[in-house]
Amino acid sequence: MAEHTQLIDAINIRTSVRAYDKEPIDDDTARQLSMTIDAVNMLADLNMQLVLNRPEVFAEANASGHLKNAANLIVIVGPKDDPQARERAGFYAERVALAATLRGLGTLWVGGSWDREEAAKHVRVTKNEEPYLGVVIGHPEHHLSYRAKSYDELVEFQRSHRPTKSFEQFTAGMSDAERTAAPDWFKAGVEAAMKAPSAMNRQPITFTYDASADTAAAHIDQSAGDGQALNDLGIAKLHFQIGAGSGEWAWGDGGLFIHK
Repeated sequence: MAEHTQLIDAINIRTSVRAYDKEPIDDDTARQLSMTIDAVNMLADLNMQLVLNRPEVFAEANASGHLKNAANLIVIVGPKDDPQARERAGFYAERVALAATLRGLGTLWVGGSWDREEAAKHVRVTKNEEPYLGVVIGHPEHHLSYRAKSYDELVEFQRSHRPTKSFEQFTAGMSDAERTAAPDWFKAGVEAAMKAPSAMNRQPITFTYDASADTAAAHIDQSAGDGQALNDLGIAKLHFQIGAGSGEWAWGDGGLFIHK
């Protein structure tokens, strides 16, 4: 698995990629991704699977221009009717996506821009499981020029790539005085979570810090609208944990983070 500093780098340069080059993912990279997925599946109690060279899964999205040359996918399979598993799916599949970012690949979380029935033909799903979501993966369009960019250039591209809610919005349950007094690890965690992908870019997760217990909590902001809120919660928690440096989350809306 990637080291902490590398995961921070991945968070700082990751963007949602909709246009891909046609060049297939090479065998060595595919093998490394599969090994990462296998390891993460054991931690997550999920059944994520890598599907390569299947543009038919994205036929409609590619034809409409919503995506371009999408052909590869991580299908996130987990138990039916299990809200916690959907949160775990966000947390752990985003870890795989960040590992792919470190290998120079582009990724995109998708809920409706893929043909689930077509994808199901290429994965193993038991009667007690269902595919939750997918992560498109591949070489970003013009990927050779992309790889030639410096880390600072990629960080700047991410900064200007899409708008994000403010730190104050991400900590809406806190006062200005509480924000100022919060420890650096909390602030760094929130800043990393601000860079997390979310359904329709709604960014529906907020964080609070309890000074008396020295814990953080993550909350689903219901006013942000419907979407894949539990999945978004898991993704945001992972980004926060990486930004904070060390610690562990409890699952669930309102789950606590204990910094170590």
